[in-house]
Amino acid sequence: GTPPPPPPAGAPPPPMIPTPGRGACQSTEDAFRLAEELAECTHDPADNAKIADALARYSRRRLLRTATVQGLAQLGSDLLVDFDLMMTIPILGPAFLLATQLSMPWILRFLYLPKP
Repeated sequence: GTPPPPPPAGAPPPPMIPTPGRGACQSTEDAFRLAEELAECTHDPADNAKIADALARYSRRRLLRTATVQGLAQLGSDLLVDFDLMMTIPILGPAFLLATQLSMPWILRFLYLPKP
C-alpha cells in the first residue's frame, strides 16, 4: 500500500511517555532524517516526483525506529511502575527480569547510538 505521509515540518513530536525524554529526541531525529532525505531536492516544480520519493523514503525509514522506541519506552515505564507486581508472578516475573537484564545492552544501543 501507500506509505503514510510524513509529518509536516513543525509537527508535534511522536507520542512518547515523558519520563525518558524520548519524544523530543525522536523529533530531533525526525528533523535530521527529513533534512537528509530532502537535501538533494530543489524548489523546481520538475523535482516534485523527487520530493515525493524522498518523503516516502523518510516515512519508511522512520516508521520502524519510532514505533520500536515508543514501545520500548512504554515497556520501560510499565516495568518501573509495576515492577513489584511483576515480581509476584511465579516463574514469569523472574524470567522477565532476566530477559530484561540480558537484553538491556542491545536496547540501550538501539535507543541511544546514532543510526547510519
